Amino acid sequence: MPDPTKATISATQTAALFGVSPYYTRWMLWQHFANGVDIDSPADERMNWGKKLQPLVLEQCAEDLKLEVQPNAGDDYMRRGLLGCTRDAQIICPDRGPGALETKCVFDYRTWMSDWQGGKAPPRQHEIQLQQQMLVGDPDGKPYTWGVIAAWVAGEQHYFERAPLPDLWEKMTDEADAFFLSVKESKEPDPFGLPIEVPLLNRLFPTVVGNVLDLTDAINGHSLAELVAMFKFHKAEATAHGNAAEKLRGQLIALAKDNEEVLLPEGVKVKCSTSKTGVKRMSVYVPDFADVGPRETLNPDIMRAC
Repeated sequence: MPDPTKATISATQTAALFGVSPYYTRWMLWQHFANGVDIDSPADERMNWGKKLQPLVLEQCAEDLKLEVQPNAGDDYMRRGLLGCTRDAQIICPDRGPGALETKCVFDYRTWMSDWQGGKAPPRQHEIQLQQQMLVGDPDGKPYTWGVIAAWVAGEQHYFERAPLPDLWEKMTDEADAFFLSVKESKEPDPFGLPIEVPLLNRLFPTVVGNVLDLTDAINGHSLAELVAMFKFHKAEATAHGNAAEKLRGQLIALAKDNEEVLLPEGVKVKCSTSKTGVKRMSVYVPDFADVGPRETLNPDIMRAC
């Protein structure tokens, strides 16, 4: 649950500051805090089932761990400085006192094996989420000294106990300070062009007919033309390279923004239009003679230099 006052970054949102959130990027967060843009996706069936299962998972936690579990009543949002959280529950240990308890539902073993390393470690975004909940601590502002991630996996329950990571706590605080400073100073970060950004890019930058972005003489123009050539290559091999093409599509939409046409070196062009439903359509032109064929690797920072 995000902070309704927008005064803090929630434990779920903070992962975006480290580039590991599956839901947000730093650019998306900036749009939310600076411009009040709604960046939350509608709840899907798995999210709905996760909420339905949460009371049962918490009940099983108390039974398995032989500890008192106090579910969060009323979605209470807690704050500490520029960081905040809504915990699933507080867990009480006679020796260590209260700790943070976060529940997750994993509905298939493929996700369990890939994202959770088969039970060896939780995903980084969940680790960051729990660490922030521990840092925010109790209502008096005292951090928790321990926490647990409880994962329900296709009918089985697994537990990951965590101790504080002081270096991460310091880094989270620093990142939050830097982020809110960028909001205060209206310093908008560049979009990354990731697939999760595409719906928001479509909403914020509908194509303006007649707008042309001329990058033929840009310092990084040739690298951007390479990006277009890679997109064309992967689209031509749609079955084998569909995912790669979609990732590149997001980067090109982030590059074009509201421009109808982007001009690049070697005669490479990108043309955009926006449908009545707000979906960005895109076509690319790469001349056969252009010296920008697909490469083995692309510089991941080429979008930053725009």
